[in-house]
Amino acid sequence: MIARMSDKLNAVEYSTDDIKKNNQLDADFEFEAVQSLSIAEVLQAQIKASKMPVIGSIAVPSVHMQLPILKGVGNAVLAIGAGTMKPNQQLGQGNYALAGHYFEEKDILFSPLYQAQIGDIIYVTDMSNVYEYKLTTKKIIAATDVFILDDIPNQTTLTLITCAEKGSKRLALQADFVQSYSLENAKGTF
Repeated sequence: MIARMSDKLNAVEYSTDDIKKNNQLDADFEFEAVQSLSIAEVLQAQIKASKMPVIGSIAVPSVHMQLPILKGVGNAVLAIGAGTMKPNQQLGQGNYALAGHYFEEKDILFSPLYQAQIGDIIYVTDMSNVYEYKLTTKKIIAATDVFILDDIPNQTTLTLITCAEKGSKRLALQADFVQSYSLENAKGTF
């Protein structure tokens, strides 16, 4: 049910102007303030999701995951989709880092990422362009390994982070940039 509700939020069409406005809003980037959520809290947040400032969408077809991207890592953001981990990050530049919640139910929020395989393609859009990345690294890291969010000189990467081992560690996936193209030219990805 939650997966279907997230899909509905993705189906809403956002203009590039909406995305630009939402990108200008203030957001919470305090990782330490993120709390575990219950399924009931996620359901409540999904019902109110249409009022949240979406700035894009992420799709991982190999694991049937598609979620909205919202600015910041506030609890309300992470109850709905993927949250940006750094202020002012831009798709297609540096290390674009996203966080999402994990649940034991395999189809909720970032939970499907546990099934992702090296070589899988990940699509991210800002509703203007699609940015295609290829998964190159998947590993468990310490919750304190925030260096994984750092930009790497002369590299364009995508980093996805979710909880592991009951919150004491993190699952980190990194993907290398492959190409970008207009959303109009995307083949039914979003």
